[in-house]
Amino acid sequence: MLVERATGLADKINRYEKLKAAASQAKMLRTRGEQLRQAGTSLADVRTILERFDAAGISANFIASNSDDLIEKAGTLKDLVRADPTVLADPPFDLKYAFIDRLLGISTFAADVVGKAWSSYVASHGASGSSEVLDALAKLPQFQISVARIRKSRQGIEELSKRTPTDPLKAIENLDELVAEHRAAWSELKADGIPNTVIVFLRACADNGALLSELTDEVRKWLETRDLLNAFRVRIG
Repeated sequence: MLVERATGLADKINRYEKLKAAASQAKMLRTRGEQLRQAGTSLADVRTILERFDAAGISANFIASNSDDLIEKAGTLKDLVRADPTVLADPPFDLKYAFIDRLLGISTFAADVVGKAWSSYVASHGASGSSEVLDALAKLPQFQISVARIRKSRQGIEELSKRTPTDPLKAIENLDELVAEHRAAWSELKADGIPNTVIVFLRACADNGALLSELTDEVRKWLETRDLLNAFRVRIG
């Protein structure tokens, strides 16, 4: 009787261990499957963004490094899983660090490259002009409303540059609108009692820069008397 009970207990323990091992393997397979899905989704999202940026005329110049090795590993894994899905629990290479993490790293790097490409595009197509000039003009009551309008459009452009758009064509439209508003605000800059030569000079500074010849004696004197001359810089080219 004792022997039979011991044998029965041993069988139960053996079955328990097998079930435990099977459960552990199933958990590992679920984890691996979720990791692979996450990596696949991340790569698909980045590919979509790269294609949209290319269609919008913004080149991200992204090239994935060591992609041949990853392609080879993906092919090997695909063939093995087709024959036996449980191979994911114990693949022939470190699935997480040698494959999944590298795929996620490519996605992260690509997203960073796209973000920098967008920031560069906004910087080259956005509004120009010195913040020091605006700070100086803001001290004059006659210009405060115009300066507030200019700053609002600039802030909108700055915020736009910080977010990588999922729809770059729409984002470019928004950028163009903000730039147009910025230019309009500068072109409409005026105030009673301010010489026209000063207005022309200030508008030119906000665009591509004023010519040195536009800094006439009248303009220079007006700036000096209001302690604004040091807000301007000479640039060659």
